[in-house]
Amino acid sequence: MKQQIYWKLMGRIANAVLIFGLLAIGSMLGCQNMREVSKDIYTPEPEMFKVGMLLPGAISDQGWNALAYDGLKAIEAELGAEVDYVESLIPADWESDFRAYAMAGYHLIFGHGYEYQDAAIAVAEDYPEIVFITSAGAGGAIRENVSPIVFRLEQATYLLGMIAGLMTQTDMIGMVGGQELPSGNSVFMAFEGGVKSVNPDAVLQRDYVGDWESIDKAMELSLAQIQKGVDFIFHNANEAGLGVFEAVEIAQDAGKTVYSFGANRDQSAVSPRAVLANAVITPKAYQQLASAVRSGTFEPKLYIFTMLTDGAIALTYNPALKDKVPEVVQREVAAARQQILAGTLTVPQLDFGE
Repeated sequence: MKQQIYWKLMGRIANAVLIFGLLAIGSMLGCQNMREVSKDIYTPEPEMFKVGMLLPGAISDQGWNALAYDGLKAIEAELGAEVDYVESLIPADWESDFRAYAMAGYHLIFGHGYEYQDAAIAVAEDYPEIVFITSAGAGGAIRENVSPIVFRLEQATYLLGMIAGLMTQTDMIGMVGGQELPSGNSVFMAFEGGVKSVNPDAVLQRDYVGDWESIDKAMELSLAQIQKGVDFIFHNANEAGLGVFEAVEIAQDAGKTVYSFGANRDQSAVSPRAVLANAVITPKAYQQLASAVRSGTFEPKLYIFTMLTDGAIALTYNPALKDKVPEVVQREVAAARQQILAGTLTVPQLDFGE
C-alpha cells in the first residue's frame, strides 16, 4: 500500500516537472516570439529626406516658379525625397511658412526669391540642423545653415542676343521686363551685349510691366514695340511674359516676321510659333544642392550657377523653329558658347559682389 502511494506520488511529481518544463519552454518561445514581433514593430525606418519650397507665384507661370517646381520634382525623382511647396505671397506669411516646414521635420527648405532672405535667416536661428536656401540672394545672407544661390542667366541670354542681332531685318530689338531689379537689369545687359557684338547698329528698346503677372500689359507693351519695327523680343517677366508670346502670335497672324525668346525655363511648348530659343535654368542646380545637403557635404556659402556649372544654365532651341535659324547663325552662336565654356569670352553683366 505504501509502495503504491509512493509510486503515485512520484508519478504526480514527474507530471508536475513535465508540465513545468513545457510551460518554461513555451514561455521561452513566447518571449522569443515577442522579441521577434517587437523587432518587426519597433525597428525604425530610414528617415525620409524631406525638401520644402516657398514660391512667390503659381507653378503655372511657365517661367520662374515653374522652373523651381521642375527642380523640386527632379529632387523627388532622383533622390527619392518627399517634397512639398507652398505659394507664399504675403510677407507676413514668410516666416510662418518656413517655420511650418521646419516643425514638420524638413531637412532642406528653399525660398525661391531674394525677398525670402530675412525670413529664412530669422527662422534658421531656431533650427540649426535644417538648411535654408534662398534664390537670387546675395553674399550677405550667408549663415551657418543659410545660403543664397544666384542663377547667372547672362551667358545664355548673351547668346540669345547674338541670334537676334544676326537675324533681325529691322535692326530694332525689344526687351520686356516685369519689374526693374538689379538681377533683371544684368540679364538685359548681357542680352544687349550679345546683340551689339554682332550688330553694332541695332537699336534696343526696354519696357517694364510693373509687376510679374499682368499678361495683358506685357502684350500691350510688346505690340507697341512691334508697331515701331521691333522684330525680336526678349522677355524676363515671369507669368507676364506670356503676353509677349501672344503679341508675337498676333503680329505673325498679321503677316509680320517676328519672334521672341523664352527665359528661365524652356518655353518652346508654351508658344511653338513665337519662341525661337530659350535661356534656361535647368533642374540640375537643385539636384546638386539637395544631394550635398543629404550627403552632409553642404557648405554655407554663395552658390553661383552658370553655363559652366554642370549644365545648370543652358541655351535651347525650339525644335519646331530651329530650321528658321540659319546654319551660319547656329555655328557662330555655338562658337561663342565654346568660348564662354573655355573662359575666353566674358559676358557683360552687373557685379553683385560675388
